[in-house]
Amino acid sequence: MTTKRKPYVRPMPSTWWKSLPFYRFYMLREGTALPAVWFSIILICGLFSLKNGPESWAGFVGFLQNPIVVILNLIALAAALLHTKTWFELAPKASNIIIKDEKLKPEPVIRGLWVVTGLVTVIILFVALFW
Repeated sequence: MTTKRKPYVRPMPSTWWKSLPFYRFYMLREGTALPAVWFSIILICGLFSLKNGPESWAGFVGFLQNPIVVILNLIALAAALLHTKTWFELAPKASNIIIKDEKLKPEPVIRGLWVVTGLVTVIILFVALFW
């Protein structure tokens, strides 16, 4: 059976996400993908310049010392930390860890994830600087 009536389409303004703080933070979190793309491209360019010899690598290091690139990399770091924080806060909700018939509170899981992240970061920095 077909009808001649047009279906109701609820109007949705392009600024729908500005109405609530939750939506604004959601859009900010999803926007952290853009600095991640920037960092991924820089990392790939660094690998190619490392492959192409010392002159290419020296040019890449010079590029990284540009103040604009430093600022963009700091933005990428801040975005990665924000994304990590929100991801770590989400992890305990996905894992229902039960100890002695009681559900584990999220704080120990979040704290443990940050500790592991810090340890891995320190180990990688130690290996990179002193090995």
